[in-house]
Amino acid sequence: MNTIQDTIKQTIKSGVLSNSEYTLHPIDCSVKINQNESPYDLPVKLKQQVTEKLMSRKWNVYPDFIPDSLYQKLSAYLGFHKDNILIGNGSNEMIFTILAAMLESGHTVNIPVPTFTVYGLISSNLNATVNYIAPNSDLSVNVPALREAAKTKGSVTIICSPNNPTGRALTPNDLFSIIEASGGIVVVDEAYIHFGGQTIIDSINKYDNLIILRTFSKAFGLAGLRIGCMISNKAIITQLAKVKLPYNLNIFTLTTLEVVLDNIDFLQKNIDRIMEQKPILMEGLTKHKELTVFPSDSNFILFRTDKPDWLFDELVKRDVLIRTYANGKYLEGCLRVSVGSPDENKKFLDALDEILG
Repeated sequence: MNTIQDTIKQTIKSGVLSNSEYTLHPIDCSVKINQNESPYDLPVKLKQQVTEKLMSRKWNVYPDFIPDSLYQKLSAYLGFHKDNILIGNGSNEMIFTILAAMLESGHTVNIPVPTFTVYGLISSNLNATVNYIAPNSDLSVNVPALREAAKTKGSVTIICSPNNPTGRALTPNDLFSIIEASGGIVVVDEAYIHFGGQTIIDSINKYDNLIILRTFSKAFGLAGLRIGCMISNKAIITQLAKVKLPYNLNIFTLTTLEVVLDNIDFLQKNIDRIMEQKPILMEGLTKHKELTVFPSDSNFILFRTDKPDWLFDELVKRDVLIRTYANGKYLEGCLRVSVGSPDENKKFLDALDEILG
């Protein structure tokens, strides 16, 4: 009789077995600026609208198989026909849907690093060949190397722009050069596009091998609801819709997004508030000469220190939580801080001043 370990080896994909689990260790701090979340919650009046709508809906029946009303509203907001859009349970589900549809053993995915870990994790879980493209010395994307790698026939190339965790965005011309050289599909994750960089979403109609990812977790402040979408040509969306799980969005998520899209005025106000704080945060970091601060086109800032673990722990002692990448490849000694509210940013900078003298 097989042992459980024998059964696991015989049934679980080798890519899964060789991977580490994606996890975060919970640390409780009142100032939480570690996950690039918006510091601003959905306005109370909009929450009340959501609650009222939910009270009038039946909870004992499934949501609409195709939430046409939501697709129409999102279509109007993005400026694309609803057939060009697929909505998911966070952009993570959209990433999984794309890669599950396209990757298997023998297929290649090109990923410039350092970047969002989930791209590589899902790709290797699917037994694809993951081609990590090393960065330039300043952690920017090595565009010529990525462009050359993207030429591989049938490959998938994933680019986060602005990139997480470096904060850097690629220029449209650099992105176009990669898309035009590609022998397969290019996925551009624009999760942070509201904070910087230039969107290439209008190029969906120009390039038939381009997929754009968007999320409602960051600028919209809906991280707790897990909503994302992809935009591409109708032919690709039709195929990817076959992979997306049915009823992937619950009535709470669907209702909230509809209300948000009907009351979109709050969005730019929150973005402006965040971007007003970013220079303050940047100045407070750069004045400490022992820190190397990287330029950022997003709502977070990456910096490097000789004592990352010590600095991280000292901040936690002062009730401030940021993100550490201290042991990450190419990110040795790096920490990342999200732009928070004025009060959160002040507490972080005051703590930093106290620690670094």
